[in-house]
Amino acid sequence: MPALALVHDLVFQSKLQAAATGVGVPLRFARQAPEALQGLAEVSLVLVDLHLAGALELVQAIRRQQPGLAILGYGSHVDTALLQQALAAGCSRVLPRSAFVQQLPAILREA
Repeated sequence: MPALALVHDLVFQSKLQAAATGVGVPLRFARQAPEALQGLAEVSLVLVDLHLAGALELVQAIRRQQPGLAILGYGSHVDTALLQQALAAGCSRVLPRSAFVQQLPAILREA
């Protein structure tokens, strides 16, 4: 089952794609709510860049639409308040970006 990544950084998007290809997990990308909310029933995991404009609201919308879907948010390690807000908004798990990058292959395999 594919995963969905909500990212704004094209360079980081290419890193995500390379990791997904490396572990054989299909990954689709979205940058805005309308495209992100389409086809949620067909994904097993949503990866959310918490620095994406409207990320917390998008997490809430995803959670309302698909209550059981795994949502992993990632952001700056120094922005602990944002990471906590993401959990409150509905992320299943949050990670600092550096840990997210290190664990990405395993995260995608689990999906």
